Amino acid sequence: MRSEAEDEIATREIKLRLEMIQKGTALAQVAPDLAKGVRFHVLGLAPNAARLSVRFHYEDDFGTLIANYQNHIANLSVDPAPRGDFPPLWRYLQELAVLGKRENVPPNLAGDWMRAILTGQKYPITLLSTTLMRLRGDGDVNALRAGILKSVLIRNLNVEVPVALDPTSQNKGYILGRLFAVYEEVQRAALGGKVNATIKDKFYGSASATPQKVFAVLDRGSANHFAKLRKQSPGWGVNLEKLLTSITDLMEPGQDPIPVALTSAEQAMFGIGYYHQRAEAFRKRETQTDTVEMSK
Repeated sequence: MRSEAEDEIATREIKLRLEMIQKGTALAQVAPDLAKGVRFHVLGLAPNAARLSVRFHYEDDFGTLIANYQNHIANLSVDPAPRGDFPPLWRYLQELAVLGKRENVPPNLAGDWMRAILTGQKYPITLLSTTLMRLRGDGDVNALRAGILKSVLIRNLNVEVPVALDPTSQNKGYILGRLFAVYEEVQRAALGGKVNATIKDKFYGSASATPQKVFAVLDRGSANHFAKLRKQSPGWGVNLEKLLTSITDLMEPGQDPIPVALTSAEQAMFGIGYYHQRAEAFRKRETQTDTVEMSK
């Protein structure tokens, strides 16, 4: 029988190997004896009245399971990454639940998603529609939700999605998401904390689904914000105007730059573009703050 100290050493060793797998290290390097010929079984169960029902049974080489899992991790990867880098599946599912309550997770979604992760097959399509619905409801575009959007676009729709901000992307939804984030930054820069409801609070849902009318309103509103910025911080105002121009210049010439409506895939790219651009704005604000503090 092993001692408590030996158990702790073994636990740390397992944790280290799991972390290496999460970071993409090949199983042949982590555990060569498990890479080939070792069969692995997963049984998915669900409560059914006073009994249990079998949701799925997975059987394959352990090496295949790990490869599928690592592909899933890569699909979810976004920059900035979520806290903890590799949140458990239940955290992602919680983001899809009304009020963030686990009992409100859509039925069957957890089992269908887990089966897709294990087998490497397409994710349940309800994953995309549910995430978009939650975003339109509360506008909380966080790392977990951005990762879900990215993963479904890549695996189910074969869409190329950047991990971090891509200032050259000409994807319509991605461009509009970035543009929306800049309008929000212009408002924040001009008004600071004197805003009861931000542009995101008021318009994210409609801007991501039916952008044409919303962006006309945002453009008119930004004129007033830029007027204040020219008085308060001329340099910052100029930089934001240049950023807006650089983003709109990416739109294809000869077409209506702001479409009447976006498809589900374009709405997903809108969310990712917004997430990336907002994160970039936050980084710049941190850099500016650090520069001011160092100069004091």
